[in-house]
Order: sequence, then structure tokens, then C-alpha cells
Amino acid sequence: MKKNFIKILALILLTLNSCSVANLPSKNIPKKLNLENDNGISIGALAFDKAGSTIDNSYYFFYSNIKKLDSPKENHIKIIPSQTVYMHFKPDFFDGEKAIYYFKIEKPKGKYKFYAIRTTREGVQNFTIQTDTINIPFEIEKGKIKYIGEIYFKKDRKVELIDKSKRDLDTLKVKFPSLEIYK
Repeated sequence: MKKNFIKILALILLTLNSCSVANLPSKNIPKKLNLENDNGISIGALAFDKAGSTIDNSYYFFYSNIKKLDSPKENHIKIIPSQTVYMHFKPDFFDGEKAIYYFKIEKPKGKYKFYAIRTTREGVQNFTIQTDTINIPFEIEKGKIKYIGEIYFKKDRKVELIDKSKRDLDTLKVKFPSLEIYK
């Protein structure tokens, strides 16, 4: 009986530890520019209002080429907040009451857009998936890294694109000094 209790306790601790590790999308931003073919990069920030709001278990921001719909399996940015005893954001940094995550999209040159955001919420006796349509266009230029802006997901589920280039370009220059990022 005691051995089973120890095994179960160890399994629970391992599960909690694995759930608490945040996977930052900024880890995919390269230290040096090494683009192939017609590719370019767009960099931006995802911001979440952390003041007094319920935090979902996951956030998926789907994007696609404007001319042809790309596969949502490959073309999304995923944010999974830390899930230990309670939900909390573990972003790149906090800006007041906003949790800020940097991301990059590397694709062939062209016009793209964020077209949907999907959130999931898991409770003891329920599971909810909610998808909202959004329209945030951006362009990728061959051989360049362009700043999109801050995509702000508000408490009321509204999404807004905000120019935070002063804050973001200064911060990104410190984090990635060898990259030249254009506005």
C-alpha cells in the first residue's frame, strides 16, 4: 500500500512539474538571420490582460496567407500559461498589467493575416473551447525581419493591434543584438 502511494505521489509531482514549464514562443526567434529562398520574418508581441481576469488553459492565434488558406496545424502561435496549483502567465516580461510574449513567423514573402483565436478552458467537470474571428493583416518581405506590433487580447475577448515599437524594438535589440528589425 505504501509503495503504491509513493508511486502515485511521484507521478503527480512529475505531472505538475511538466505542466508548470512555460514554452515561450520567443525561443524560436533566431540569434542570427539565416533565411532561405523567398522567406522573411515577422516579429511581434502577444499581450494578455492579467488584472482580475480568468486565465484560459491555452491560446492559439491562427494565421494564414491571404491568397490561400494555410494549414492551421502548422500556422499558429500557441501560448500555454503555467498550470500548477492555479493558472498564471510566465511571459517574456510584464508591462504593467499585461503579460507580454514575443513571437516570430518565418514564411515566404507575401501578405498574411491572423484570422482566428481559439482558447480552451478546463475545469473539474467541464471543458470549453471558444473560437473568435479576428482580422490582423501583416506582410512578410524577402530577407527582412519586420515588426508587426502588439496583439492585445483583452478581458472582453476583443483583440486589438497596438504599435508598441518603441518598447518592443528596444527590448528586442537587447535580447537579439545581431538582428536588424524594421518597423
